[in-house]
Amino acid sequence: MALLRRLRTSSLLLRFGVLSLLLTLGVGALLSTVLSRSITERAREQAEWTVISTVRLGLQPQLHPYDLTNGFDPDRLDRVQRAVRAAEDNLDEGGAFDDLDPVALKIFDADGEVVWADDHRLIGQRSESDELAAALRGHVVSGFTTGTDDAVEDPDGGRLLEVYVPIRYEGWPEPSGVMELYLPYAPVEAAIAEDVRTLTLVLAGSLAVFYGAVFDLVARASRRLRRQTEALRISADRNRHQAMHDALTGLPNRVLLRDRTEQALTAAARSAGEVAVLLVDLDRFKEINDTLGHSYGDELICQIGPRIRSVLREGDTVARLGGDEFAVLLPTVDGAAEARVVAERLRAALHRRFAVQDVALDVEASIGIALSPWHGTDPEELLRSADIAMYEAKEVKAGAVLFAPEVHVAGPSRLTVLGDLRAALESRDELFLHFQPKVTLDGTRVEGAEALLRWRQPDRGNVPPAEFVPVAEGTGIIIDLTERVLGLALGQLREWSDEGLAVPVAVNLSARCLLDASLPDRVARLLRAHGVPAGLLRLEVTESAVMSDVARCTDVLQRLHDLGVSLSIDDFGTGYSSMVHLRRLPVDELKVDRSFVLGMTTSSADAVLVRTAVDLGHNLGLTVVAEGVEDEEHVAALRALGCDLAQGYHFARPMAAEALTALLREARAGTGRALPVSAAGPVAV
Repeated sequence: MALLRRLRTSSLLLRFGVLSLLLTLGVGALLSTVLSRSITERAREQAEWTVISTVRLGLQPQLHPYDLTNGFDPDRLDRVQRAVRAAEDNLDEGGAFDDLDPVALKIFDADGEVVWADDHRLIGQRSESDELAAALRGHVVSGFTTGTDDAVEDPDGGRLLEVYVPIRYEGWPEPSGVMELYLPYAPVEAAIAEDVRTLTLVLAGSLAVFYGAVFDLVARASRRLRRQTEALRISADRNRHQAMHDALTGLPNRVLLRDRTEQALTAAARSAGEVAVLLVDLDRFKEINDTLGHSYGDELICQIGPRIRSVLREGDTVARLGGDEFAVLLPTVDGAAEARVVAERLRAALHRRFAVQDVALDVEASIGIALSPWHGTDPEELLRSADIAMYEAKEVKAGAVLFAPEVHVAGPSRLTVLGDLRAALESRDELFLHFQPKVTLDGTRVEGAEALLRWRQPDRGNVPPAEFVPVAEGTGIIIDLTERVLGLALGQLREWSDEGLAVPVAVNLSARCLLDASLPDRVARLLRAHGVPAGLLRLEVTESAVMSDVARCTDVLQRLHDLGVSLSIDDFGTGYSSMVHLRRLPVDELKVDRSFVLGMTTSSADAVLVRTAVDLGHNLGLTVVAEGVEDEEHVAALRALGCDLAQGYHFARPMAAEALTALLREARAGTGRALPVSAAGPVAV
C-alpha cells in the first residue's frame, strides 16, 4: 500500500515504468510456465516415442505370438535376452537424451502374465494394474513412478518413466501381449531443464529488450511532451501577461486595472470602505517625442512607472493606459484628503528631473481623482470621472483635481464630452461614418466621397460633429479619433473594392495630426491591414493647419504622398496661404470653401475669389472641387468657370454606406439617374 501511495504521487513516467515492468514480468512468468509445460510434455512424448520405436522395431520382431502364448524355451529365451540387450544399447545411444538406460523390462501375454522379465523371478506372475489392462486394449500408457511393482528402483534415486507398449501382429485384432519398460527420467528432466533454461534466458532477454525499447520510446515521448507542455505553459503565461500588461513598460494595462478595480470595489462594498482612482497625464509629452524622437519618449515612459511606484503602498497598482497616460489604483483610502495627499506625492516625484540617455528632462503631470462610491461604483464610471477631472486639471493647470459631480455632470460640457468620447473609442458601435459624394457638375458620375464621422452616444443620442470634433482637436484624443476614422473608411473601401465599386474616399486631418511624425507610418500600417491601394485614399488638410508649422507639415505630407496617398487642400481661401507654400505642397486637389461658393451668385467678390481659386488650381495642375453647392445657379456658374467636381446638398446629402453602395451599383449597371438626388441618401446626423 505504501508503494501504491508513493506511486500515485510520483511522475507519470515512473509510474509507467513500474507498472509496465510488473506487467512485463507477469507476461514473462506466464509465457515461461506455458512454454515450460509444453517443453515438458514434448520431451515426455519424445521419450515415449523413442521407447515405442525401440520396442516395436528392436524387440517385437524377435518375438512370436507362440512365445507369448506358450512361453519361451531356453534357446528362444537366450535370443530374447540378446535382443533386449541390443534394444537397451539402442536406447542408450538414441541421441535424444544423454542417458536412457532401461532399469527394468517385462513382457506380458494377453492374460496379463509375465512371460519374460530381466528379473527372471518375476516370470509367471500376474498383474491386475489398470495400465496393463489399458495397454491390452491397444493403448500406449505411460506414467511416472518411484519403483517397479517389485520395488526395483532407479540406481540414482530419481523418478522412473513407466511405459506400457501393446504388442500387435498383423492379422490379430487384439494385442498379443504388452511390454512394460521402466526408464530413468533423470536424462529427460535434464534435457527439459536445459531447454527451459535456454527458453527462460531467451524469453528474459527478449522481454528485457522489448521493455527497454518501449521504456526508451515512452521516456523520449515523455520528455518531448514535457518540453512541449512547458513551452505551452510559458507561451500561455507570456500571452496572459501580454494580455494584461503594457508591452513597453511591463505595467498592468487597462484590462488588468479594470479587474483589480472590480476586486477593490467588491471588497470595499463589504467593509463600507472607499476606493480611489488617480488618472495621471504628462504635460507636453508630445514635445519630447517631436523634439528628441520617440526613443527618448519611450525611455521616459519606462521610467515613469518606477517613479510612481516609489511613492505608493505595497497593495496599490500603477497601470499604463496608453501614450503618456497612467492610472493609480488605491484599493483602500481614507477619504478625499488622503487621495489628494497621494496625488501631491505623485506630482512631486514626477517633477524630479529624469535622466534620459544624455538629456535631463523635467516633467509635469496633471492628475484627476475619483473616489467610490461618491464618483462611481464600477471601474468604467470611476475611470471616466477621473478622466474628466484630469482634463480639467490640465485645462486650468491645477495640478490635481478631485472630481466634483455637481460641476462635471451638469449638461454636455467639454469635459463630459471628452470622457464620453474616450469611452466611444473603446466601443465598436458608437462611432460610424456617413459619406458625401463628389460628383461631376453634370451630375452623371460619382468620382469620390468624403468620409464624415458620426457619433451616437447611448445616453444623449446623436452628438453633432460641431460639438465633439473641436473638443477632440484641442487634446491628444484627436490622433486616436483620426485613426479610428481611417480604419472605418478603409474597411468600407475594402468592401467596395471586393464588389468592384471602389471610389476614392477622403478623410479629414487636423493640425495635430499633421504635426504627428508617426502619422505616415500609421497610415501605411492601416493600408496594409485592409489591403487597400494607397491611391484610393485621399487625405484632406486645411490651409490653416498647414500654415501653423509649414516645415513640419510639409514633411509629413511629403511622406504621405510618397506612400501613394492623394492629398487635398480643404477650405481653400480661408487660410491666407502664400503662393510659394502652396506651390511646394505635394497636393493633388484643391477644394474651394463653401462660404465663397454659396455667395458667388450674389456677391461679385465671392465670384472673383471662386474664379481665382479655380484658375489657380488648374494652373498648378490640381483638380478643383467646389463645396457647398446647393442649387442649380451654383452649378451653372461653376460649369462656366470650368470647375471639375462639386459637393453639396444639390447633388446629395451625406448618407450611410449602404445608400452610397446602392448608387454605385446603379451607376455600374448603367441604370443610375442623373443627380441632383436630394433623396439619394438620408440627411446627415
